[in-house]
Amino acid sequence: MKQDYTLDELQTEMTALAQLFDSVTLADPRMGLLDPATLQPLNKVAAMPALDAAGRGLKIEKAADGLRTVIAQGITVADTPCVLLLGMPLPRNLQADGAEDAFTRALSQMQDDLRRDYVTGVYNSVYLNEAFRPRAERAALDGKPVGVVMVRVNEYWQLREKESNSAADCCLNMASGILQLVVGPDHDKAVLARLNDGFFAIVTVGTPAARMAQAVHEAMNASRREFNISLSRRGSFTVAIASAEWGETASWDMTLSLAQQRL
Repeated sequence: MKQDYTLDELQTEMTALAQLFDSVTLADPRMGLLDPATLQPLNKVAAMPALDAAGRGLKIEKAADGLRTVIAQGITVADTPCVLLLGMPLPRNLQADGAEDAFTRALSQMQDDLRRDYVTGVYNSVYLNEAFRPRAERAALDGKPVGVVMVRVNEYWQLREKESNSAADCCLNMASGILQLVVGPDHDKAVLARLNDGFFAIVTVGTPAARMAQAVHEAMNASRREFNISLSRRGSFTVAIASAEWGETASWDMTLSLAQQRL
């Protein structure tokens, strides 16, 4: 597949691909679905897979009629970076009495494992971008408050360098436990994810990020924040907290970046 298209070439390519796939759409990571004839946004959120260094991505998601795969390819149309999304249902050859067969359950479990941080068990950036981002963008378009609270565990790298990876992981687990209690179980309103070493993000929907940041601050002050460095030694940690509201940037990526810059 070529990478650079004119508008006319794109129309021809999408017409040809429509004979192979159930859905062929064009999207922009920030603006959602685009009109392929004009490249104007359609005000519809696009659930896009995370792209690799080659500009390709693959995602398996649940649809009303079963499992569906979405293939993404980064392209350029009239000098504008876009993503071509190709969707089709997965074949269902296995049959079972229940609502989900063994294949579906195994695939769902595998997908959930890939969306979890292996140290703390909370969600990771893959889940944020693939599953929660479309929900947050849709809520923002509906006028609901959407925001990000960024939390940095200050002692993480010092523990890695001067103590051990195990001590650093224990510190992260203690921090994530406190944060999960603040976020709560309702993932429609807020979700906690570990972004990278020592950083957590809380994305809120329906609640201002500043209010969530205050709740995190109070919870940290009320907690002991102690963890095991070794069998005979214990340590404590501190955190830095910052927040950003969607209304400040009107962009998912920029809101995350703004919150991180404020730490």
